[in-house]
Amino acid sequence: MLFPNLVKYHVYDGSRLPSFAADAYEYILAGNGLVVRTETPFFTALVLAVTFSVRGLAPLRPQFRLKVGRIPEKLLSTVLADARGVRRANGGLNEVFYQFLHHGDRVRLHRPVQQTSSVAVLASGHDDGHTFCELHSHGNMRAFWSRTDDADEQGARLYAVIGRLDTAPEICVRVGVYGYWQPLPVTAVFTGAGGFTDLFYKETLS
Repeated sequence: MLFPNLVKYHVYDGSRLPSFAADAYEYILAGNGLVVRTETPFFTALVLAVTFSVRGLAPLRPQFRLKVGRIPEKLLSTVLADARGVRRANGGLNEVFYQFLHHGDRVRLHRPVQQTSSVAVLASGHDDGHTFCELHSHGNMRAFWSRTDDADEQGARLYAVIGRLDTAPEICVRVGVYGYWQPLPVTAVFTGAGGFTDLFYKETLS
């Protein structure tokens, strides 16, 4: 086997989980379904991938824990101001992509070279291993996770999408574990909402 530790498998009986030992992620069979677990230099996460009932096994709820400090709210405010300036000749907003890079005790906001339009953004460059969170805008459309977003956001990473920038700015945040996602409140990742309405509570209560 070329990568014997890439993925690990566990059955959850209610006792404490063993230490994370996979190179990428672990599948955990629990009483409430299949859970996927990962650990990065920035966070640990357990995401419920598929829901079903398994008699005789204990349930395992989704979990998320940062291993580093949260992203300062002022950087999210900077994103809002900057994204409002990415416009076409007719004044309409283009989509735009940002990265939050973690360097020790400091988080840096980066807007890579990119091609933007009203419905898409294509960024160039490479992931240097410091990328903590990726954020993209939907201009004046609502903030939501599109099929394109799901296809693009396949790493073990934090993701955010913003929308309705000119009227009532809103944001969605989620943690991704290799194609499985768990919604998060914005304050799980940022120190504040930075002028956005957090849709986490609207979505979880609806």
